[in-house]
Amino acid sequence: MNMMQRLLPYFNAVLAVFENSTAIAAMSNQTFSIPHYKAVLREIYFYTRDNPQIQALAAIHFKGDDRRMVKPFLRHAISEVGHDTLALNDLAALGGEVTNTPREQPLPSTISLVAFPFYQIQHLNPVGYLGYLFFLEFTPVQAAERYMAYLSRIGVPATAQTFLQEHAKVDMQHTKWMEGYGETLIRTEADFDSVIYSMQVTGALYAAMLEGAMRHADSRTQPSRPSIELARA
Repeated sequence: MNMMQRLLPYFNAVLAVFENSTAIAAMSNQTFSIPHYKAVLREIYFYTRDNPQIQALAAIHFKGDDRRMVKPFLRHAISEVGHDTLALNDLAALGGEVTNTPREQPLPSTISLVAFPFYQIQHLNPVGYLGYLFFLEFTPVQAAERYMAYLSRIGVPATAQTFLQEHAKVDMQHTKWMEGYGETLIRTEADFDSVIYSMQVTGALYAAMLEGAMRHADSRTQPSRPSIELARA
């Protein structure tokens, strides 16, 4: 059994929990609204803009034979550049105000998702970062078409679904790259356990981000004002 075959049952379990979350259940029963989706797109913008640099950060830790993964890792990181713009464009297509968004702050539930891979890489086991990546790459392959169908049913046009459209397409290639990462970088049972833990945390934090965005939309409060520190974000 190769590493991907070992990981997939754990991913399927994480995905099942994720799909029972409040936000995904709301999508399936059509209580998820366009204002909810606009709020979600705003938060997706914030977490995706850091993903290329996070992946490059993980590559710093590759030593010895693991350096074979530096080139594919950086290639992968580069392919993630611009996904934040897709989310922002989708928000604009729905009439959302996006001019000031890059200088605003994400919701607390979103910053938890942003911070976790930094913590995993720098303070736990950097190989565990693969669990974060695994969840973000395999979930669209499994579920993006279904999520797009949910959105279409509530009136979201295809022009405001480019983020999901892109991930449904490119993540199929990315999952093939993941096979090489797993076979090369996961060397011990401790590495394997770290990947599973990271996958579980990422699924939980992603669900929390979606739920936080929905609560924010329902509260009709304004995003917090930009801070001086975020002026160049």
